Amino acid sequence: MPISTSAPGRPAEDGEVIMLSGYPFYVSGPNPEKVAAVAEEVGRVLRDACGDQLKAVDRMGSSAIDGIAGTPVCDVLAQLSPWPMADDAKERLIEIGFTFQGSAPHDPQDEWFFGGKGEPGHLGRVVLHTVPEGSQFVSDMKAFVEYVKYHPEAFKRYNDVKVEGARVMAEGGPGVDGQMLGYKKKKNDVCNEIRREAIEWWKREGHYKN
Repeated sequence: MPISTSAPGRPAEDGEVIMLSGYPFYVSGPNPEKVAAVAEEVGRVLRDACGDQLKAVDRMGSSAIDGIAGTPVCDVLAQLSPWPMADDAKERLIEIGFTFQGSAPHDPQDEWFFGGKGEPGHLGRVVLHTVPEGSQFVSDMKAFVEYVKYHPEAFKRYNDVKVEGARVMAEGGPGVDGQMLGYKKKKNDVCNEIRREAIEWWKREGHYKN
């Protein structure tokens, strides 16, 4: 059964959970306090590993927006100067279980890592993005999060396409690409549309850097 309201090992307050390729998708969003605690722990790890090279740590993506549907994987954005991360810092992260993924496909100046605690796709897992201090990617991601937080129509549009995509993928079976990949494809167009709106709004607010 792909959909459950209180799957084994999950408290009832988590609400409806849709399983996508073994990843839990929380229809009412993952527990915001638990996700915030994961981000705080990653910040401590980064400060220990990077020292003065670490200039700022922020959350990004869906997991930074309380109440929005999604998986509990926490996206963390670290600004470094100089960039990229020093080899000894990378080695420290690898020693505690992070895996270096090289340059991200969306930005050659984003070196990312997968890591954290627990099973892949579950609470405790992290996608860590490391970018140059003051990167335009930082402005883009902050704009997206703040826009969705403070514009109910954008929140609903993004949330609805995420839930719809998750249900379609779960009910239609894994298919060729797998449920999680199919879900991501379905939400992509709406996500890009909202990102463009967010950047224009962020510019009007005087926050955007390019």
